[in-house]
Amino acid sequence: MPSPTSGTPSLRYLQKLCGTETTMRAPSPLWDVPSHESPTLPPPQSVNFPGVHEPPFHCLPAGCARYFLLGLLLTCLLLGVAAICLGMRYLQVSRQLQQMSRVLEATNSTLRQQLRLKITQLGQREEDLQGSRKELAQSKETLQMEQKICQTTREELQACQLDRKTTDEALKNKEVQRINLERRLRSMQDTLKPFFTCSSPDTCCPVGWILNERSCFYISVDERSWEESQSHCKSLSSNLAKMTDILYSYGRYFHAYYPGSKALTHRNSLESYWIGLRYQNNFWKWTDGTRYTAFFARGPGCVKVESKTHHMEKEDCHASLPSLCEMAAFKHPDEDYAGY
Repeated sequence: MPSPTSGTPSLRYLQKLCGTETTMRAPSPLWDVPSHESPTLPPPQSVNFPGVHEPPFHCLPAGCARYFLLGLLLTCLLLGVAAICLGMRYLQVSRQLQQMSRVLEATNSTLRQQLRLKITQLGQREEDLQGSRKELAQSKETLQMEQKICQTTREELQACQLDRKTTDEALKNKEVQRINLERRLRSMQDTLKPFFTCSSPDTCCPVGWILNERSCFYISVDERSWEESQSHCKSLSSNLAKMTDILYSYGRYFHAYYPGSKALTHRNSLESYWIGLRYQNNFWKWTDGTRYTAFFARGPGCVKVESKTHHMEKEDCHASLPSLCEMAAFKHPDEDYAGY
């Protein structure tokens, strides 16, 4: 068998664990050792034989118990210290957690208020957004209407431009026509100048008419009824002569009060002439409808004037007589006329 003191690894480990190296000997009871003394062990002796392993070493019961109790006490102390440290740490962490909880509650309350505020603001913004959308839709509709109006206006403008071009062309044509008409008018004026007799630019009469003050007289020698004579004067842009002044039945007063008397004496004829006075609706009236009260004959009929005596007489309107036409004097067609 191997020696009990052989140096095997197990023996060295146990010796290091117990704090000493011993040799195997018979155990002594614990009551042999005084209580105030710790048992002393002889110094370790180890004998190493080549090729011989040491058998397992077992500590003595008293030494191992003391070391075991010491380790257990140390362990309990460490556990107590650890428990105290853990308790203090727990209290510290608990306080920190409580403080953190209060901070979190305050933060949570603040965040709730901020969230409510944000929700309110978001709702307001949503309403504003809806209002903006409505306004945008209205603006879009208005823009579309304005675009339609603009398009219609553009089309109308194009039509107006086409009309303007057409009008310009028509105006040019009218201008050419006006120039041509002015040329023709000048030519006609030049042609008609010999057909007017003028005492001044404002008092002219056609050739063959007699100018007396501001009236022109024409004696038609063709015999016609009163109606036919009036129609003939109308065709000459005139009417049967009208006596606007007081007329006496005596010839010596006729020249003084009737301007047309010179027209009668100019012809030096003994014939009678129709004038523009006839009986209508119980009154003597001129061709313009004005009444004449200085002629006292009664009954239907028309009035003639004797060319020699200048006496007004009633005559049957169907009788055929020459006529005396009268028209107002007029300006010369050429305003620049200076041949009077």
